[in-house]
Amino acid sequence: MSWRDFAGECDSREEGEVNDNLQQQAATLFANFYEQAETEVGFTELVQILGGGTPKTGEKSYWNGKVLFFTPKDIGFPYTLSTEKTITEEGLAHCNSRLYPVNTVFVTARGTVGKIGMPGVPMAMNQSCYALIGKNTNQILVYFYTLKVVDRLKYKASGAVFDAITTRDFETESIFKLSDAHAEAFLNIARPIYRAILGNTFENQQLTALRDFLLPKLISGELDVSELGI
Repeated sequence: MSWRDFAGECDSREEGEVNDNLQQQAATLFANFYEQAETEVGFTELVQILGGGTPKTGEKSYWNGKVLFFTPKDIGFPYTLSTEKTITEEGLAHCNSRLYPVNTVFVTARGTVGKIGMPGVPMAMNQSCYALIGKNTNQILVYFYTLKVVDRLKYKASGAVFDAITTRDFETESIFKLSDAHAEAFLNIARPIYRAILGNTFENQQLTALRDFLLPKLISGELDVSELGI
């Protein structure tokens, strides 16, 4: 096996296709139940809108720590596991962001507007995004309700520049709430789907890290592929 073959073995495209397929299944199921929903409620009746913030950039003790710091450029589909920037615990204590848990829904509100994702590990967030947490509503449902709301905001902005989302935008939107029975039926299938997606995303990250570590050594001849037992 050549190093090029080995690189192909580490390619994460197949895993990405699996995740895309899983997401499509969940989206199709949600759409089916959503079409049957009859109770219209204000979006912020179900979802709390929270913000982020950035520690003082000139304070070195706030940066390059172990706390992941999410910005719009880090958005994943649907999960983000790593970020370009990190902050310290001290930096977290000196900014307007909390440490958001897995499955918090992040919406980019400025710059690259209207992208939606979730952290796969706890992370803080800057002020160009919103963090959405359900009020007695499962986070996977929050994710799909948010997709509906942001699609409507984009539709309303058709022909205009969609350059920002404000809390007022969320407050003026409404959605149809799934019945309790349909919500339970959806989550019974969607929860394991998103656990699988997150697991696949972790695996992709590990394979990418392995590839990036080994390929330069294989190309330079520093490491022989036969030494890997392949």
